[in-house]
Amino acid sequence: MNSIAGLFFYLCVGALGGFCGSKLKIPAGTLVGAMLAVILTKMVLKSYWEMPKEFTFVIQILLGVMVGATYNPSIIKTLGKIALPVVSSTIVLIVAGIILSLIFTKLGLLDIGTAYLGTSPGAMSALIPLAFDSQADATLIVCFHFFRVVFIVLTAPLIFKIFSG
Repeated sequence: MNSIAGLFFYLCVGALGGFCGSKLKIPAGTLVGAMLAVILTKMVLKSYWEMPKEFTFVIQILLGVMVGATYNPSIIKTLGKIALPVVSSTIVLIVAGIILSLIFTKLGLLDIGTAYLGTSPGAMSALIPLAFDSQADATLIVCFHFFRVVFIVLTAPLIFKIFSG
């Protein structure tokens, strides 16, 4: 499959999956639905098509615009009120990621870049483009974050129910 035809085909598959995920009202349903639809399609078709580098550039710009557009001045005020939990949880998650990265590298399971980006806290939408730009194995990083998102989506309702009484 050539790049343009593949891109169009997988955009259609992803849009259909995202629509279904959204209609099912699962958390992050649009993202998870699009990913699952493309992954399942590639598995069924035994397709090894990869996204053109030029398209990842466009996606990164769109993601940057999307994140930037969410900014409003009240964020600074809110961040000031929750600075301690935000900073402390971020530090704990980063340190845990570093420790896990060193362990996985020492065991010979992953290279340090892949291990760090795979275990890093953060949005999959931000870390995957970073993986494509670095020497890390983007496919493995997708696996880490995909599993994490699906696991959280599946367990969050149960955890909320347990903690809310």
